[in-house]
Amino acid sequence: MKIKRVFLFISVLCFSLLFTGCGEQLYAMTDEEEAIITAYASKAVSKFNKNQTLGIANARVKPGELDTEYNPEEEIGDVTEEENTEVEYDPETGEPIIPEETIDDTSGEESSSQDTGYSFTSAVDVPGVEFNCSEFDVSNEYKTDSYVLSKASGKQYLVLYITAENTSDSSVDFSKYSNRDYTLSINGAEKSSTQFTPLGNDLANYDGILAAGDTKNFILVFLFNNSSVENITSLELFVTSEGTTRGTTI
Repeated sequence: MKIKRVFLFISVLCFSLLFTGCGEQLYAMTDEEEAIITAYASKAVSKFNKNQTLGIANARVKPGELDTEYNPEEEIGDVTEEENTEVEYDPETGEPIIPEETIDDTSGEESSSQDTGYSFTSAVDVPGVEFNCSEFDVSNEYKTDSYVLSKASGKQYLVLYITAENTSDSSVDFSKYSNRDYTLSINGAEKSSTQFTPLGNDLANYDGILAAGDTKNFILVFLFNNSSVENITSLELFVTSEGTTRGTTI
């Protein structure tokens, strides 16, 4: 009988504690706080779920995510359904990685469709000097009595022979015009810059003085693939100085 009374007392005590509780009353959360905890908890659980579409998710609540009009697809921008399959996400932040725009590497290249309406004299543009190019030669090596450009596998040298005449009444100092780039195009296709030579008649490097009334023979040497020089129908020379390019058809 005494044992039954003990059990009854313990039962009453347990029920008292169960219904009365102890300590402070539980904190009553607002709707916004419940939404934050719910969003965080769901994202924290999915953070390591690699089977989901977006891989590892960002467990942080993003600005505006709790708004009723929040649309996560807007963060990606105007991405088509086909492009969306290739979007990469930062494994730490969960943010979509937007690839940088492709840079057009050809934007700075000269085009053989540039204005080639200049005369040879106007293209070279040395005041008081007239230029004429009526001959060119193609060979697998270029050599003079004092200098040789050796053979290059699969390539050949194209040499322009140029005549310059000082038609002015005073000497012309070519050192003022030596900082120029010469580029040659074959058949409107492959283009090549001049090959450096230490020769005294290389127009690309000449820095001497041409006296009034004097004439001098110059050269410009270029290197092309064998296939480019098999059937030459046209040559276009481009001269660039001070950011301006002038083209002429030879």
